[in-house]
Formats: sequence, structure tokens, C-alpha cells
Amino acid sequence: MMKKRFAAAVTIALAAFSIFGCSNSASQSPQTTQSATAAAEGSTTEAAASEKASSGADASADKGGKTFGVTYWIESDFFKTVADSITSAAEADGNKTVVVDAQQDSTKQIQIIEDFIAQDVDAVFLNPVDRDAVAPALQKLKEAGIPVINFDSSVANLDLVDAYVATDNLQAGKLCAEAMIKDFPEGGLIAVLNYPANSACLDREKGFLETIEGKGFEVAATFDAEGTVEKGQNITSDILQAHPDIVAIFSINDQAGMGAYAACTTSGANVSIYGVDGAPEAKQVIAKEGSIYRMTAAQSPIKIGTNCYDVAMTILSGEKPAQFQIDVPAFTIDSTNIQDYLGAGWQ
Repeated sequence: MMKKRFAAAVTIALAAFSIFGCSNSASQSPQTTQSATAAAEGSTTEAAASEKASSGADASADKGGKTFGVTYWIESDFFKTVADSITSAAEADGNKTVVVDAQQDSTKQIQIIEDFIAQDVDAVFLNPVDRDAVAPALQKLKEAGIPVINFDSSVANLDLVDAYVATDNLQAGKLCAEAMIKDFPEGGLIAVLNYPANSACLDREKGFLETIEGKGFEVAATFDAEGTVEKGQNITSDILQAHPDIVAIFSINDQAGMGAYAACTTSGANVSIYGVDGAPEAKQVIAKEGSIYRMTAAQSPIKIGTNCYDVAMTILSGEKPAQFQIDVPAFTIDSTNIQDYLGAGWQ
């Protein structure tokens, strides 16, 4: 596939565009650490968990004095907002957080988790770099009796975490599909920018495709844009040359969607774009009159953060959460309500 050069002005404008809530869970270098013996592991885990639960119950009347570890796959506006939300809630209760960016390095994230264990943190909030390779570190947390709240993109083995908090990604894809169906009631030729390495993005794609089925749409091209502006732009440029008759593009996040937007505006293609995130930059272009960026299925990293903190405090009080998986609803931001969300950063 031919790579397209895009205008220098567009490159500069998009270079600072942040990575949003669609973390990279591709397998990199799976760890193979084994426990000494299954029997020793079981007794150690049970004793540590019992001790942690007991101390949590004793401290339930006094919320303060706790330390929480937070680690995510890469520094970005989205994940920083989640971490800031957790930190704000913690500090309001007299607690503190230790926030460490794993810098897209699975080995580094495992070391971060081991450092959290050495610091005897009260709970860990985790967005994994590698959903599979993190398993040995999760096992160590379990043995130490430290609760784990998994957020945004799931680990491979959810039995190793105590709760999972994320956007309802199936719903996000469905919202994009419903908007596209409304704009193109007779259907048409479309393209999909996906990210198959990521569980959250797979759910978005699934929700979208299931909803447009039987509505007159034909997917002319599906490409992995890896959730990035640059790949979103380059791939869309190629798609526009190969399929000049497409009417719309679905992107699994606003970052790749903004790349598609740049490709379409540069070439003058009148192709409608539908993304997921509710990112500040996407909201700015949706606000433009007659914008081809039709809508975004918005996430709320602020609510993800507060939900993470609340469920952690429930667990530390010795109670069982009402539900293991907490879905934070996605919602539509388009030209009809965009003024309510401009200038507010993330929602």
C-alpha cells in the first residue's frame, strides 16, 4: 500500500494529539515466572488476603492514611485524567496515590507493580501494557493480598483482579452505528479503522458492525490504524484512492478518527467520520459548521477514575462490591449538543 505524504501544517497540528482510552494490549514479551510450589502459593495467598481484609475492615471507619498505586500503559491526556480523578478522590479522604507511567513497556510495568508490592500499597489501579504478560505480577499482588482494580482495557485473566471498570465499549460502537444509520438511511459504502490488538477497541468494532448489519452498508475496507493519528491519516488516504465512493468511516477512537479527518479535508473528500472517545480535539472539529466529523461516542475518564476509587474503598472496608464489572456508559456528542461539552476538556 502506498504511503502518502501529508502537508507539513497538518503534521504539526496533529503531532501533539494525545493517545486516548484505547490501550495497547498486544503481546510483547510474555513473562514465565513460576511460583515455588502450588501449596505454598495457596497458603501464602490465603494468609495475606485474610490479613489485608482484616486491616481494611478495621480501618473502614477511618478512610485516611492509605496509599494507592496507579499504573497505565502510556502517558496521555485520557489516562492522566483517570489518574487525576483517582488522586482527587483519594486526597479528599486523606489518602495518597503513587502514579507511574509504564511508557509502553510491559517489563517496566511489571517492575512498577513489584515496587508497589515492596511499598505495601493498599490497592493497585492497573491499565495493562500487555494483557497477557502482566499475569505473573498480578499473581504476586494476589499473594500479597493487595486488591487490583483493572481499568479501561482488561487483563487476559480477570480472575486475577478484584474489579474491572471501563466504558461500555459495545454501546460506544452501537452509538456510532446508530448515528451513521440516521445520516445514511439507505446505507452505502464505508470503511472501518480498527485496532484488533486491543480488547476495548474490539468491542467497539463489534458493537458497530452488529448494529449496521442489514441496514444497507457495505464495508469496503477494514484496516488496523493502531489508534494513531498518523496511521489513521495514511490509511485513509489510501482508502480514498482505492474506494472514492465511500460515504463514511468508523474509527475505534478519536485519534485515528482525527487522522481520517485530516486525510479527508486535505483531499477534499466529503466523507462522514464517526469516532469514539469524546476527546477535546475531536469536539473542536465537531463544533465547526458543516463538519464531516459527525459525532463521537464519548467516554468519561473522570467517572472511570471515581468508580475505580469507590470500588477500591468498598473492597478495603471488607465488603464485596455489588458487581465485579462496572460499565461507565458512553454517550453521543454531536452538533446538537456540542456546545455543552466545549471548553471543558475531558468529561
